[in-house]
Amino acid sequence: MDNLLLVIPAIKKNAVIPDQLVRKLNGVTLFQRAINTALDITNKILVVTDSEEISLICDRNGINFYKDKDLRLNSENILEIIYSIVKSYKEDNIFLYRANTPLVDSEILKDAYATFKRDSLKILMSVKSNNKNIFFMENDTLKPIERDVSYGELKAFYIFSKKNLALKDFKPYILDSEKCIEIESYQDWWVCEKILRRKRIVFNVIGDSCIGMGHIYRSLTIAKEINDHEIIFVCDEKYNFAVNNIASKYHKVFSSSNMLKTILDLKPDLVINDCLNNDEMYIHSLKNANVKIVSFEDISESSRYVDLVFNELFEIPQKDGKNYFWGHKYTLLRDEFDDAKRNDNFKNVNSILLSFGGSDPNNLTLVALKSILKTCIEFEIKINIVCGSAYAYEEELKDFIANCKYKNIFLFINSVAISKIMEECQIAISSNGRTTYELADMHIPTIVISHHEREATHTFTSLQNGFINLGVFDKKTAIKLEEKFKKLVEDIDYRELLFNNIKKYDFRSNKNKVISKILELL
Repeated sequence: MDNLLLVIPAIKKNAVIPDQLVRKLNGVTLFQRAINTALDITNKILVVTDSEEISLICDRNGINFYKDKDLRLNSENILEIIYSIVKSYKEDNIFLYRANTPLVDSEILKDAYATFKRDSLKILMSVKSNNKNIFFMENDTLKPIERDVSYGELKAFYIFSKKNLALKDFKPYILDSEKCIEIESYQDWWVCEKILRRKRIVFNVIGDSCIGMGHIYRSLTIAKEINDHEIIFVCDEKYNFAVNNIASKYHKVFSSSNMLKTILDLKPDLVINDCLNNDEMYIHSLKNANVKIVSFEDISESSRYVDLVFNELFEIPQKDGKNYFWGHKYTLLRDEFDDAKRNDNFKNVNSILLSFGGSDPNNLTLVALKSILKTCIEFEIKINIVCGSAYAYEEELKDFIANCKYKNIFLFINSVAISKIMEECQIAISSNGRTTYELADMHIPTIVISHHEREATHTFTSLQNGFINLGVFDKKTAIKLEEKFKKLVEDIDYRELLFNNIKKYDFRSNKNKVISKILELL
Protein backbone atom coordinates (compact mmCIF):
# COMPACT_ATOMS: atom_id res chain seq x y z
CA MET A 1 0.00 0.00 0.00
CA ASP A 2 2.81 2.38 -0.97
CA ASN A 3 0.49 4.94 -2.53
CA LEU A 4 -1.98 5.12 0.38
CA LEU A 5 -2.40 7.66 3.16
CA LEU A 6 -4.93 6.77 5.85
CA VAL A 7 -6.54 9.80 7.47
CA ILE A 8 -8.43 9.68 10.77
CA PRO A 9 -10.55 12.74 11.55
CA ALA A 10 -10.73 13.15 15.35
CA ILE A 11 -12.71 16.31 16.09
CA LYS A 12 -13.64 16.47 19.77
CA LYS A 13 -16.21 19.21 19.31
CA ASN A 14 -18.19 16.87 17.02
CA ALA A 15 -18.61 14.29 19.78
CA VAL A 16 -22.17 13.17 20.53
CA ILE A 17 -21.09 11.73 23.89
CA PRO A 18 -18.76 13.96 25.95
CA ASP A 19 -15.13 12.94 25.38
CA GLN A 20 -16.25 9.90 23.37
CA LEU A 21 -12.96 9.71 21.45
CA VAL A 22 -11.00 9.20 24.67
CA ARG A 23 -13.68 7.19 26.45
CA LYS A 24 -12.91 3.49 26.85
CA LEU A 25 -14.99 1.07 24.81
CA ASN A 26 -14.41 -2.50 26.01
CA GLY A 27 -11.17 -1.39 27.65
CA VAL A 28 -9.73 0.64 24.74
CA THR A 29 -10.52 4.27 23.91
CA LEU A 30 -12.50 4.86 20.74
CA PHE A 31 -9.62 6.81 19.21
CA GLN A 32 -6.94 4.28 20.18
CA ARG A 33 -9.12 1.54 18.73
CA ALA A 34 -9.18 3.44 15.41
CA ILE A 35 -5.38 3.80 15.45
CA ASN A 36 -4.93 0.08 16.15
CA THR A 37 -7.25 -0.79 13.26
CA ALA A 38 -5.48 1.62 10.91
CA LEU A 39 -2.05 0.20 11.80
CA ASP A 40 -3.22 -3.21 10.57
CA ILE A 41 -3.43 -1.64 7.11
CA THR A 42 -0.59 0.88 6.87
CA ASN A 43 1.82 2.88 9.01
CA LYS A 44 1.26 5.98 6.88
CA ILE A 45 -1.41 7.57 9.03
CA LEU A 46 -2.42 11.18 9.51
CA VAL A 47 -4.77 12.27 12.27
CA VAL A 48 -6.74 15.48 11.72
CA THR A 49 -7.85 16.97 15.04
CA ASP A 50 -8.83 20.05 17.00
CA SER A 51 -7.65 18.61 20.32
CA GLU A 52 -4.48 18.87 22.38
CA GLU A 53 -5.36 15.58 24.09
CA ILE A 54 -5.71 13.76 20.76
CA SER A 55 -2.41 15.27 19.62
CA LEU A 56 -0.72 13.87 22.73
CA ILE A 57 -2.10 10.40 22.03
CA CYS A 58 -0.75 10.66 18.47
CA ASP A 59 2.68 11.61 19.80
CA ARG A 60 2.73 8.61 22.09
CA ASN A 61 1.74 6.31 19.22
CA GLY A 62 4.26 7.83 16.79
CA ILE A 63 1.41 8.98 14.53
CA ASN A 64 1.56 12.19 12.47
CA PHE A 65 -1.20 14.70 13.11
CA TYR A 66 -2.61 17.97 11.85
CA LYS A 67 -4.13 20.17 14.57
CA ASP A 68 -6.37 23.18 14.16
CA LYS A 69 -8.45 24.12 17.21
CA ASP A 70 -10.98 25.91 14.99
CA LEU A 71 -11.43 22.96 12.64
CA ARG A 72 -15.03 21.97 11.94
CA LEU A 73 -16.04 18.98 9.85
CA ASN A 74 -19.43 17.78 8.70
CA SER A 75 -20.85 15.55 5.96
CA GLU A 76 -20.96 18.42 3.48
CA ASN A 77 -17.40 19.70 3.82
CA ILE A 78 -15.35 16.75 5.04
CA LEU A 79 -13.96 15.66 1.66
CA GLU A 80 -12.94 19.17 0.61
CA ILE A 81 -11.31 20.03 3.93
CA ILE A 82 -9.44 16.74 4.14
CA TYR A 83 -8.26 17.22 0.55
CA SER A 84 -6.96 20.70 1.37
CA ILE A 85 -4.94 19.21 4.24
CA VAL A 86 -3.49 16.22 2.35
CA LYS A 87 -3.00 17.66 -1.15
CA SER A 88 0.70 18.28 -0.51
CA TYR A 89 1.31 14.68 0.57
CA LYS A 90 2.93 12.42 -2.01
CA GLU A 91 0.35 9.62 -1.71
CA ASP A 92 -2.38 9.74 -4.35
CA ASN A 93 -4.93 7.50 -2.61
CA ILE A 94 -6.61 8.76 0.54
CA PHE A 95 -8.43 6.45 2.95
CA LEU A 96 -10.62 8.60 5.18
CA TYR A 97 -11.49 6.40 8.16
CA ARG A 98 -13.68 7.50 11.04
CA ALA A 99 -13.42 6.28 14.62
CA ASN A 100 -17.14 6.29 15.35
CA THR A 101 -17.85 2.91 13.69
CA PRO A 102 -15.82 0.59 15.97
CA LEU A 103 -17.27 -2.63 14.55
CA VAL A 104 -15.74 -1.91 11.14
CA ASP A 105 -12.50 -3.85 11.50
CA SER A 106 -9.26 -4.00 9.54
CA GLU A 107 -10.39 -6.96 7.40
CA ILE A 108 -13.29 -4.87 6.12
CA LEU A 109 -10.99 -1.92 5.45
CA LYS A 110 -8.51 -4.10 3.54
CA ASP A 111 -11.30 -5.50 1.40
CA ALA A 112 -12.67 -2.00 0.80
CA TYR A 113 -9.28 -0.75 -0.38
CA ALA A 114 -8.93 -3.72 -2.73
CA THR A 115 -12.39 -2.87 -4.10
CA PHE A 116 -11.39 0.77 -4.60
CA LYS A 117 -8.23 -0.13 -6.50
CA ARG A 118 -10.29 -2.01 -9.07
CA ASP A 119 -12.06 1.25 -9.95
CA SER A 120 -10.05 4.19 -8.59
CA LEU A 121 -11.88 6.76 -10.73
CA LYS A 122 -14.73 6.73 -8.23
CA ILE A 123 -14.99 7.64 -4.57
CA LEU A 124 -15.71 4.49 -2.57
CA MET A 125 -18.24 5.26 0.15
CA SER A 126 -19.37 3.02 3.01
CA VAL A 127 -23.13 2.47 3.01
CA LYS A 128 -25.73 0.28 4.69
CA SER A 129 -28.85 -1.27 3.21
CA ASN A 130 -32.10 0.40 4.10
CA ASN A 131 -34.59 -2.44 4.40
CA LYS A 132 -37.31 -0.40 6.04
CA ASN A 133 -40.28 1.05 4.23
CA ILE A 134 -39.95 4.79 3.60
CA PHE A 135 -42.93 7.14 3.71
CA PHE A 136 -43.62 10.80 3.01
CA MET A 137 -46.36 13.01 4.41
CA GLU A 138 -49.07 14.39 2.16
CA ASN A 139 -52.12 16.14 3.62
CA ASP A 140 -51.57 14.53 7.02
CA THR A 141 -51.42 11.10 5.39
CA LEU A 142 -48.42 8.79 5.19
CA LYS A 143 -47.72 7.53 1.69
CA PRO A 144 -45.05 4.96 0.80
CA ILE A 145 -42.14 5.81 -1.45
CA GLU A 146 -41.89 3.10 -4.06
CA ARG A 147 -38.38 1.75 -4.47
CA ASP A 148 -36.48 -1.44 -5.13
CA VAL A 149 -33.43 -1.02 -2.91
CA SER A 150 -32.11 2.02 -1.09
CA TYR A 151 -28.92 2.69 0.87
CA GLY A 152 -27.98 5.08 3.61
CA GLU A 153 -24.57 6.55 4.31
CA LEU A 154 -22.58 4.79 7.01
CA LYS A 155 -20.06 7.28 8.31
CA ALA A 156 -17.23 4.76 8.41
CA PHE A 157 -14.98 5.66 5.48
CA TYR A 158 -14.38 7.22 2.08
CA ILE A 159 -11.58 6.14 -0.23
CA PHE A 160 -10.62 8.41 -3.09
CA SER A 161 -7.85 9.38 -5.45
CA LYS A 162 -6.83 13.02 -5.09
CA LYS A 163 -6.77 13.51 -8.84
CA ASN A 164 -10.35 12.21 -9.25
CA LEU A 165 -12.02 13.75 -6.20
CA ALA A 166 -13.44 16.65 -8.21
CA LEU A 167 -15.50 14.24 -10.33
CA LYS A 168 -17.69 13.51 -7.28
CA ASP A 169 -18.55 10.10 -8.71
CA PHE A 170 -19.46 7.80 -5.81
CA LYS A 171 -19.50 4.02 -5.64
CA PRO A 172 -21.05 2.10 -2.69
CA TYR A 173 -19.28 -0.34 -0.42
CA ILE A 174 -22.16 -2.16 1.29
CA LEU A 175 -21.47 -3.39 4.81
CA ASP A 176 -23.21 -6.21 6.66
CA SER A 177 -25.95 -4.88 8.91
CA GLU A 178 -24.30 -6.23 12.06
CA LYS A 179 -21.29 -3.98 11.43
CA CYS A 180 -23.35 -0.86 10.70
CA ILE A 181 -23.46 0.80 14.09
CA GLU A 182 -22.36 4.43 14.37
CA ILE A 183 -21.78 5.95 17.79
CA GLU A 184 -24.58 8.51 17.78
CA SER A 185 -26.01 7.93 21.26
CA TYR A 186 -25.35 6.23 24.58
CA GLN A 187 -27.46 3.34 23.35
CA ASP A 188 -25.18 2.88 20.34
CA TRP A 189 -22.22 2.88 22.72
CA TRP A 190 -23.85 0.23 24.90
CA VAL A 191 -24.65 -1.99 21.91
CA CYS A 192 -21.08 -1.75 20.58
CA GLU A 193 -19.72 -2.53 24.04
CA LYS A 194 -21.87 -5.67 24.22
CA ILE A 195 -20.82 -6.81 20.75
CA LEU A 196 -17.11 -6.19 21.33
CA ARG A 197 -17.26 -8.14 24.57
CA ARG A 198 -18.74 -11.15 22.82
CA LYS A 199 -16.75 -14.34 22.68
CA ARG A 200 -16.91 -16.74 19.75
CA ILE A 201 -18.36 -20.17 20.48
CA VAL A 202 -18.05 -22.91 17.86
CA PHE A 203 -20.25 -26.01 18.01
CA ASN A 204 -18.75 -29.12 16.39
CA VAL A 205 -21.73 -31.38 15.72
CA ILE A 206 -22.70 -34.56 13.88
CA GLY A 207 -25.98 -35.93 12.58
CA ASP A 208 -27.28 -38.27 9.89
CA SER A 209 -29.72 -41.12 9.36
CA CYS A 210 -27.50 -43.57 11.25
CA ILE A 211 -26.35 -41.43 14.16
CA GLY A 212 -29.60 -39.52 14.47
CA MET A 213 -30.24 -35.82 15.03
CA GLY A 214 -29.99 -35.68 18.82
CA HIS A 215 -26.54 -34.11 18.84
CA ILE A 216 -27.70 -31.25 16.64
CA TYR A 217 -30.84 -30.62 18.67
CA ARG A 218 -28.98 -30.65 21.98
CA SER A 219 -26.43 -28.15 20.66
CA LEU A 220 -29.25 -25.94 19.39
CA THR A 221 -30.88 -26.11 22.82
CA ILE A 222 -27.68 -24.76 24.34
CA ALA A 223 -27.06 -22.21 21.60
CA LYS A 224 -30.54 -20.72 21.94
CA GLU A 225 -29.80 -19.88 25.58
CA ILE A 226 -26.57 -18.01 24.79
CA ASN A 227 -27.39 -14.49 23.65
CA ASP A 228 -24.27 -12.56 24.65
CA HIS A 229 -21.80 -14.41 22.43
CA GLU A 230 -21.33 -15.24 18.75
CA ILE A 231 -22.45 -18.75 17.79
CA ILE A 232 -21.13 -20.73 14.79
CA PHE A 233 -21.84 -24.37 13.87
CA VAL A 234 -19.32 -26.54 12.02
CA CYS A 235 -19.63 -30.09 10.78
CA ASP A 236 -17.81 -32.61 8.67
CA GLU A 237 -18.87 -32.61 5.02
CA LYS A 238 -20.58 -35.98 5.42
CA TYR A 239 -23.02 -34.46 7.92
CA ASN A 240 -23.61 -31.29 5.93
CA PHE A 241 -27.16 -32.09 4.79
CA ALA A 242 -28.51 -32.77 8.26
CA VAL A 243 -26.71 -29.93 10.04
CA ASN A 244 -27.51 -27.36 7.36
CA ASN A 245 -31.18 -28.31 7.27
CA ILE A 246 -31.55 -27.90 11.02
CA ALA A 247 -28.96 -25.50 12.44
CA SER A 248 -28.69 -23.03 9.54
CA LYS A 249 -32.17 -21.73 10.36
CA TYR A 250 -30.67 -20.14 13.45
CA HIS A 251 -26.88 -19.81 13.05
CA LYS A 252 -23.99 -19.69 10.61
CA VAL A 253 -22.96 -23.18 9.50
CA PHE A 254 -19.65 -24.25 7.95
CA SER A 255 -18.99 -27.74 6.57
CA SER A 256 -15.45 -28.91 5.95
CA SER A 257 -13.28 -31.82 4.96
CA ASN A 258 -10.68 -30.54 7.44
CA MET A 259 -12.54 -29.87 10.64
CA LEU A 260 -9.56 -28.92 12.78
CA LYS A 261 -8.30 -26.32 10.30
CA THR A 262 -11.77 -24.85 9.85
CA ILE A 263 -12.29 -24.53 13.59
CA LEU A 264 -8.86 -23.01 14.23
CA ASP A 265 -9.33 -20.55 11.35
CA LEU A 266 -12.49 -19.31 13.06
CA LYS A 267 -10.36 -18.38 16.12
CA PRO A 268 -12.90 -19.52 18.71
CA ASP A 269 -12.75 -18.77 22.42
CA LEU A 270 -14.72 -21.93 23.17
CA VAL A 271 -15.44 -25.12 21.23
CA ILE A 272 -18.38 -27.33 22.20
CA ASN A 273 -18.05 -30.84 20.78
CA ASP A 274 -21.27 -32.81 20.41
CA CYS A 275 -19.84 -35.49 18.17
CA LEU A 276 -19.15 -38.52 20.39
CA ASN A 277 -15.50 -39.31 21.09
CA ASN A 278 -12.62 -37.05 19.96
CA ASP A 279 -9.02 -37.95 19.16
CA GLU A 280 -6.11 -36.58 21.17
CA MET A 281 -4.49 -34.69 18.30
CA TYR A 282 -7.67 -32.68 17.79
CA ILE A 283 -8.03 -31.85 21.49
CA HIS A 284 -4.34 -30.98 21.95
CA SER A 285 -4.43 -28.70 18.89
CA LEU A 286 -7.33 -26.76 20.37
CA LYS A 287 -5.60 -26.58 23.73
CA ASN A 288 -2.40 -25.29 22.14
CA ALA A 289 -4.47 -22.49 20.59
CA ASN A 290 -5.74 -21.54 24.09
CA VAL A 291 -9.28 -22.63 23.25
CA LYS A 292 -11.59 -23.73 26.06
CA ILE A 293 -13.28 -27.07 25.30
CA VAL A 294 -16.58 -28.66 26.31
CA SER A 295 -17.61 -32.14 25.15
CA PHE A 296 -20.82 -34.14 25.32
CA GLU A 297 -20.94 -37.94 25.24
CA ASP A 298 -17.18 -38.33 25.25
CA ILE A 299 -15.55 -41.22 27.12
CA SER A 300 -12.40 -41.32 24.98
CA GLU A 301 -8.90 -41.07 26.43
CA SER A 302 -8.64 -37.51 25.12
CA SER A 303 -11.59 -36.42 27.27
CA ARG A 304 -9.35 -36.06 30.30
CA TYR A 305 -7.80 -32.97 28.66
CA VAL A 306 -11.19 -31.33 28.07
CA ASP A 307 -12.34 -28.54 30.41
CA LEU A 308 -15.87 -29.90 30.88
CA VAL A 309 -17.32 -33.26 29.83
CA PHE A 310 -21.05 -33.97 30.19
CA ASN A 311 -22.03 -37.63 29.87
CA GLU A 312 -25.73 -37.56 30.72
CA LEU A 313 -26.42 -41.02 29.29
CA PHE A 314 -24.03 -42.79 31.67
CA GLU A 315 -25.35 -43.05 35.23
CA ILE A 316 -22.21 -44.82 36.44
CA PRO A 317 -18.99 -42.78 35.98
CA GLN A 318 -16.69 -44.35 33.41
CA LYS A 319 -13.68 -42.21 34.34
CA ASP A 320 -12.31 -40.22 37.27
CA GLY A 321 -11.83 -36.46 37.15
CA LYS A 322 -13.37 -33.19 38.31
CA ASN A 323 -14.04 -32.20 34.70
CA TYR A 324 -16.60 -35.02 34.25
CA PHE A 325 -20.32 -34.74 34.95
CA TRP A 326 -22.34 -37.94 34.76
CA GLY A 327 -25.96 -38.99 34.60
CA HIS A 328 -29.47 -37.62 34.42
CA LYS A 329 -28.68 -34.57 36.58
CA TYR A 330 -27.10 -33.07 33.45
CA THR A 331 -29.62 -34.07 30.82
CA LEU A 332 -30.91 -31.18 28.72
CA LEU A 333 -34.54 -30.86 27.71
CA ARG A 334 -35.59 -28.89 24.68
CA ASP A 335 -37.34 -25.55 25.21
CA GLU A 336 -40.76 -26.99 24.40
CA PHE A 337 -40.73 -28.96 27.67
CA ASP A 338 -40.29 -25.89 29.90
CA ASP A 339 -44.03 -25.49 30.42
CA ALA A 340 -45.32 -28.89 29.32
CA LYS A 341 -48.04 -30.49 31.47
CA ARG A 342 -46.89 -33.75 33.03
CA ASN A 343 -48.85 -37.00 33.03
CA ASP A 344 -50.72 -37.66 36.29
CA ASN A 345 -52.92 -40.55 35.14
CA PHE A 346 -51.95 -44.18 35.65
CA LYS A 347 -55.49 -45.52 36.07
CA ASN A 348 -56.42 -45.47 32.39
CA VAL A 349 -54.60 -45.96 29.09
CA ASN A 350 -56.27 -43.83 26.45
CA SER A 351 -53.31 -42.78 24.34
CA ILE A 352 -49.75 -44.00 23.76
CA LEU A 353 -46.63 -42.75 22.01
CA LEU A 354 -44.19 -44.57 19.69
CA SER A 355 -40.89 -42.76 19.12
CA PHE A 356 -37.59 -44.28 17.99
CA GLY A 357 -35.37 -41.30 17.25
CA GLY A 358 -34.74 -39.12 14.24
CA SER A 359 -33.65 -41.95 11.93
CA ASP A 360 -34.84 -45.27 13.43
CA PRO A 361 -32.39 -47.40 11.37
CA ASN A 362 -33.98 -50.70 12.46
CA ASN A 363 -37.52 -49.52 11.67
CA LEU A 364 -38.55 -50.25 15.23
CA THR A 365 -41.54 -48.00 14.61
CA LEU A 366 -43.16 -50.58 12.35
CA VAL A 367 -42.00 -53.50 14.49
CA ALA A 368 -43.59 -51.93 17.57
CA LEU A 369 -46.79 -50.95 15.77
CA LYS A 370 -47.35 -54.50 14.55
CA SER A 371 -46.69 -55.88 18.05
CA ILE A 372 -49.12 -53.63 19.92
CA LEU A 373 -51.85 -53.15 17.32
CA LYS A 374 -54.08 -56.01 18.48
CA THR A 375 -54.09 -54.79 22.09
CA CYS A 376 -54.70 -51.18 21.04
CA ILE A 377 -57.68 -52.22 18.93
CA GLU A 378 -59.06 -54.32 21.78
CA PHE A 379 -58.84 -51.46 24.30
CA GLU A 380 -59.52 -48.64 21.79
CA ILE A 381 -56.19 -46.94 22.50
CA LYS A 382 -55.05 -44.00 20.40
CA ILE A 383 -51.61 -44.57 18.84
CA ASN A 384 -49.40 -41.52 18.28
CA ILE A 385 -46.35 -42.23 16.11
CA VAL A 386 -43.53 -39.68 15.89
CA CYS A 387 -40.81 -40.16 13.25
CA GLY A 388 -37.84 -37.94 12.50
CA SER A 389 -36.86 -36.25 9.25
CA ALA A 390 -34.28 -38.98 8.55
CA TYR A 391 -36.74 -41.86 8.89
CA ALA A 392 -36.25 -43.96 5.73
CA TYR A 393 -39.33 -46.19 5.97
CA GLU A 394 -42.09 -43.59 5.81
CA GLU A 395 -43.90 -45.03 2.78
CA GLU A 396 -43.80 -48.58 4.14
CA LEU A 397 -45.22 -47.34 7.44
CA LYS A 398 -47.97 -45.34 5.74
CA ASP A 399 -48.96 -48.36 3.65
CA PHE A 400 -49.26 -50.53 6.75
CA ILE A 401 -51.36 -47.91 8.57
CA ALA A 402 -53.67 -47.57 5.58
CA ASN A 403 -54.11 -51.34 5.20
CA CYS A 404 -54.64 -52.14 8.89
CA LYS A 405 -57.81 -50.01 8.83
CA TYR A 406 -57.49 -48.91 12.47
CA LYS A 407 -58.62 -45.29 12.44
CA ASN A 408 -57.06 -44.35 15.76
CA ILE A 409 -53.46 -44.11 14.50
CA PHE A 410 -51.90 -40.66 14.07
CA LEU A 411 -48.54 -40.22 12.33
CA PHE A 412 -46.30 -37.17 12.88
CA ILE A 413 -43.19 -36.70 10.73
CA ASN A 414 -40.51 -34.37 12.11
CA SER A 415 -42.82 -32.90 14.72
CA VAL A 416 -41.59 -29.73 16.40
CA ALA A 417 -43.97 -30.19 19.33
CA ILE A 418 -43.54 -33.72 20.65
CA SER A 419 -44.21 -32.44 24.17
CA LYS A 420 -47.79 -31.61 23.16
CA ILE A 421 -48.24 -35.19 21.94
CA MET A 422 -46.74 -36.56 25.17
CA GLU A 423 -49.18 -34.48 27.23
CA GLU A 424 -52.04 -36.77 26.21
CA CYS A 425 -50.15 -40.09 26.58
CA GLN A 426 -50.08 -42.49 29.54
CA ILE A 427 -47.60 -45.01 28.08
CA ALA A 428 -44.73 -44.77 25.60
CA ILE A 429 -42.52 -47.13 23.61
CA SER A 430 -39.16 -45.65 22.74
CA SER A 431 -35.56 -46.29 21.77
CA ASN A 432 -32.96 -45.86 24.52
CA GLY A 433 -31.78 -42.34 23.73
CA ARG A 434 -32.47 -38.79 24.86
CA THR A 435 -36.24 -39.16 24.38
CA THR A 436 -36.34 -41.39 27.46
CA TYR A 437 -35.31 -38.41 29.61
CA GLU A 438 -38.11 -36.33 28.11
CA LEU A 439 -40.54 -39.14 28.91
CA ALA A 440 -39.19 -39.40 32.46
CA ASP A 441 -39.67 -35.67 32.96
CA MET A 442 -43.22 -36.03 31.63
CA HIS A 443 -43.83 -38.95 34.07
CA ILE A 444 -44.77 -41.41 31.32
CA PRO A 445 -43.93 -45.11 32.02
CA THR A 446 -42.07 -46.39 28.98
CA ILE A 447 -41.06 -49.63 27.29
CA VAL A 448 -37.52 -49.21 25.93
CA ILE A 449 -35.78 -50.99 23.03
CA SER A 450 -32.13 -50.23 22.23
CA HIS A 451 -31.13 -49.89 18.59
CA HIS A 452 -27.58 -51.14 19.29
CA GLU A 453 -25.11 -52.05 22.02
CA ARG A 454 -24.06 -48.43 22.62
CA GLU A 455 -27.63 -47.46 23.50
CA ALA A 456 -27.85 -50.47 25.79
CA THR A 457 -25.09 -48.97 27.97
CA HIS A 458 -27.52 -46.18 28.97
CA THR A 459 -28.56 -47.58 32.35
CA PHE A 460 -31.06 -44.89 33.35
CA THR A 461 -33.94 -46.81 31.77
CA SER A 462 -34.43 -49.33 34.57
CA LEU A 463 -37.49 -50.62 36.43
CA GLN A 464 -36.70 -48.52 39.52
CA ASN A 465 -36.85 -45.43 37.30
CA GLY A 466 -40.18 -46.32 35.68
CA PHE A 467 -39.04 -48.17 32.55
CA ILE A 468 -39.41 -51.67 31.11
CA ASN A 469 -36.12 -52.30 29.32
CA LEU A 470 -36.25 -54.97 26.58
CA GLY A 471 -32.55 -54.68 25.74
CA VAL A 472 -31.03 -54.58 22.26
CA PHE A 473 -33.36 -55.25 19.33
CA ASP A 474 -33.27 -58.86 18.12
CA LYS A 475 -35.56 -61.55 16.68
CA LYS A 476 -37.42 -61.99 19.98
CA THR A 477 -38.11 -58.30 20.55
CA ALA A 478 -41.50 -58.24 18.81
CA ILE A 479 -42.89 -61.07 20.95
CA LYS A 480 -41.49 -59.63 24.20
CA LEU A 481 -42.93 -56.23 23.35
CA GLU A 482 -46.38 -57.67 22.64
CA GLU A 483 -46.41 -59.43 26.02
CA LYS A 484 -45.07 -56.52 28.08
CA PHE A 485 -47.36 -53.98 26.43
CA LYS A 486 -50.46 -56.12 27.01
CA LYS A 487 -49.51 -56.58 30.68
CA LEU A 488 -48.93 -52.85 31.07
CA VAL A 489 -52.34 -52.03 29.60
CA GLU A 490 -54.23 -54.67 31.58
CA ASP A 491 -52.46 -54.47 34.96
CA ILE A 492 -53.21 -51.21 36.80
CA ASP A 493 -50.95 -52.17 39.72
CA TYR A 494 -48.02 -52.64 37.34
CA ARG A 495 -48.69 -49.23 35.80
CA GLU A 496 -48.93 -47.63 39.24
CA LEU A 497 -45.56 -49.13 40.24
CA LEU A 498 -43.88 -47.70 37.15
CA PHE A 499 -45.65 -44.36 37.53
CA ASN A 500 -44.55 -44.00 41.15
CA ASN A 501 -40.99 -44.82 40.13
CA ILE A 502 -40.88 -42.26 37.33
CA LYS A 503 -42.81 -39.34 38.85
CA LYS A 504 -39.82 -38.24 40.97
CA TYR A 505 -37.97 -36.83 37.98
CA ASP A 506 -37.75 -33.16 37.06
CA PHE A 507 -35.02 -32.12 34.61
CA ARG A 508 -36.27 -28.63 33.79
CA SER A 509 -33.64 -26.77 35.80
CA ASN A 510 -30.75 -28.80 34.34
CA LYS A 511 -30.36 -26.57 31.30
CA ASN A 512 -29.48 -23.48 33.32
CA LYS A 513 -27.10 -25.51 35.46
CA VAL A 514 -25.19 -26.91 32.47
CA ILE A 515 -25.08 -23.62 30.56
CA SER A 516 -23.87 -21.75 33.65
CA LYS A 517 -20.95 -24.15 33.97
CA ILE A 518 -20.11 -23.69 30.28
CA LEU A 519 -20.24 -19.90 30.41
CA GLU A 520 -18.00 -19.83 33.49
CA LEU A 521 -15.17 -20.92 31.16
CA LEU A 522 -15.43 -17.58 29.34
